[in-house]
Amino acid sequence: MYIFLRNLLGCGLLALVAAVGCNQPSGPTASSSSPTNAAGTPRSNSANLDEEHPHVPGAHGGIIIPIGADSYHAEAVVEKDGTLRLFMLGADETRIHEVDVQTVKAYVKVSGATDAIAIELTATPQDGDTEGKTSQFTGTLPESAIGQAIDVTIPNLRIGSERFRVGFTTAGQMHDNGMPMGVTGEEEQKLYFTAAGKYTEADIKANGNQTASAKFKGFMSKHDMNPEPGDYICPVTFTKANPQVAWQINGKKYLFCCPPCVDEFVRMAKEEPDSILEPEDYIKKSPNQAPKEQGKRDTSSDSDAEREIAEALATLSEDDRRVAVEQGFCAVAISSRLGAMGTPVKLEIEGQPVFLCCEGCRSKALRQPAETLATVAKLKRQNAIE
Repeated sequence: MYIFLRNLLGCGLLALVAAVGCNQPSGPTASSSSPTNAAGTPRSNSANLDEEHPHVPGAHGGIIIPIGADSYHAEAVVEKDGTLRLFMLGADETRIHEVDVQTVKAYVKVSGATDAIAIELTATPQDGDTEGKTSQFTGTLPESAIGQAIDVTIPNLRIGSERFRVGFTTAGQMHDNGMPMGVTGEEEQKLYFTAAGKYTEADIKANGNQTASAKFKGFMSKHDMNPEPGDYICPVTFTKANPQVAWQINGKKYLFCCPPCVDEFVRMAKEEPDSILEPEDYIKKSPNQAPKEQGKRDTSSDSDAEREIAEALATLSEDDRRVAVEQGFCAVAISSRLGAMGTPVKLEIEGQPVFLCCEGCRSKALRQPAETLATVAKLKRQNAIE
């Protein structure tokens, strides 16, 4: 299988904003608050959330939030039961950062709504945190916000001697770059400790009779969107795989970019076993590389790759080729150019044509029709702008 990956389109993962606010009022509502600059004064309305630079997904599958022009970071995780977790990170977002134990007030509103509800995030120290310090805060979302896209404003967060105003939104978070959300609780236990499909009892034992979140607890992911020929790639996101995140499935070792991707792949192995390829199929190859040459570095030129893509698209009908060119990239593995893996796979979802890079993406596209169509719309808008 020939795999040709491009950079993720603008990452597009999140819409975020955070800034220093040393003189901010102690209790604004999320609906009335506005982003501030380092002096604590409001920015112009044109400095909206989408203009902040993107960050890689967090180790827990959450949103990475820049704080104080990247002086610090946090990872916000919203669990299915409505638990909101805020993990404190350093300037290097792969490092845990401790802050003083404190109670943090946050204002939560459903995206698009006007009324915000105040909640408290309490210090919940993790194993290894210094006494009187914490690297985690937890709270519970209002019932009306559970399962919804939300906007969150924290008007006052103390880090050392400074105070920061932090805001983020989960709108647009889901799968914009193919990164899955992690599973928790009973769902996680059932996923990992019951065999089905290509996920066997022998695999469960080989993986240490534990879940990915337990095995990789504290592991900080840093996603590499630019794998090179010869690199192993994550079979879920098609980003560069991390050798530290290995999991046995069907008696074979697979490598992933982060623990939430292990969750998704185990689910696929159980529910959609035919979509699981061999580990060696998840190695990035150059566009005209023979299978026996896998693992060698790409020496072909971009023009060779473009020619191969053009030849693959030419096998489509005129109408299908026009739509595939408008879409540009796979609706599931959005870093994969249509045509880079041969003739694109065509689906119809709710009467709309959707193109995929390969058959391996079919089941996920059909399982999440609304998200797939939203991704296609976004890809077409980005293509039209470029």
